[in-house]
Amino acid sequence: MKHTKKVKKRAGKVIQGAVSEHAAEKARQIHTRYGPRIDYQVLLRILEDRRSVRYPVTIEFTSDGIETGLFANTEPVSEDLSEGYVISVHECFRDREDVLPALVLYQSVIVNYGDLATAADAEIFGAGVLGMDRDEYYALMCDLNDSIQAT
Repeated sequence: MKHTKKVKKRAGKVIQGAVSEHAAEKARQIHTRYGPRIDYQVLLRILEDRRSVRYPVTIEFTSDGIETGLFANTEPVSEDLSEGYVISVHECFRDREDVLPALVLYQSVIVNYGDLATAADAEIFGAGVLGMDRDEYYALMCDLNDSIQAT
């Protein structure tokens, strides 16, 4: 009988897989609690729910501090993460309550997972909370991001 070496998983891949799984499960829980229609008012309730979003979140509308080509930026208020985060959403979305849940949910994975969060985790989380197919959510996010250049 020939023995083959087991391939060890790299720690980063294991951690990333765990983050993605947790983000998907958290999204299902939120969708069950708050779905099926997540509008802006429901989003604000989700952001207040520490079972859903780990730290307090404030939403601001500005283009300052947002890199060209991006629709938002998320930063902690201070080094003490319990003081919360500010999600700065590009000002062109100020009056677009129809799309704000998708934009803010994408950014909120940073609040929940910090530097461990990836774009894939943001797609998994946002799509799951909104009850959307991930590809459909990704296409929406691309369209919204592209709309900034059109303004």
